[in-house]
Amino acid sequence: MTDSHPDVLSPRDEARLELSSRARTVAEGAAALVPVAIDPEPGSLITAAADLLARAEELLTAAAIAERERGLSPERIKELAGHRYWARVVLDWAEDGRRNRSGMPGPALAESLDKWVTRETADAARPVTDGLDATRFPGSAPYEAYQRDRAKGPYAALAEAVKERGEAWEALNELTEEDDDGNGEDHPVNLRVVASCRRLASAYRELSSADPAFAYEYLDEAVSFERTADRFAKEGPFA
Repeated sequence: MTDSHPDVLSPRDEARLELSSRARTVAEGAAALVPVAIDPEPGSLITAAADLLARAEELLTAAAIAERERGLSPERIKELAGHRYWARVVLDWAEDGRRNRSGMPGPALAESLDKWVTRETADAARPVTDGLDATRFPGSAPYEAYQRDRAKGPYAALAEAVKERGEAWEALNELTEEDDDGNGEDHPVNLRVVASCRRLASAYRELSSADPAFAYEYLDEAVSFERTADRFAKEGPFA
């Protein structure tokens, strides 16, 4: 760890930085709407407001992810944030590497946010960086690195399974009634779909152990793909 910023950031820190970055974007967008423009382009105010709403939706998504990284239950997130399928949002975050999506390394983003906040208030020199786990608990860096390394293999297996499942689904979508040779569940394409779904289910179950923070979401996906595999194994591709 350096004097200016931490060297290693946890997924929890990265999620908090993602939220902070989205909040800055919303704040800047809202501030741009405050001045009264003289003779604005017709419709431009609605367009700007709609864009701000979209950014606010991204902020809500980032907040849900940050809360999940802090251990808030999926049920509580659903209760507070509305009846959306938040599990997919969390899985997308996890599959992206659990790193902020600004395109900047976490420490550099934290420093940028520090500078932005201190233009508004002089309460602290590093109002973002000083709140991160890596700053408050510098000894956690080796553990965080270990946790990330532990999940690399299962995530690589998941990526391969997702690719395989996509290719199997393409083959399935290309089937027509003329391709029905009477084999039903033993049709080669069907067998491929079943195998790909079972491989995905297995990958998600492995991740539930390797990356237990999101075990709920991984196991939910595993069960979903197991059910899909069972359905195709029983009914075939033409059911």
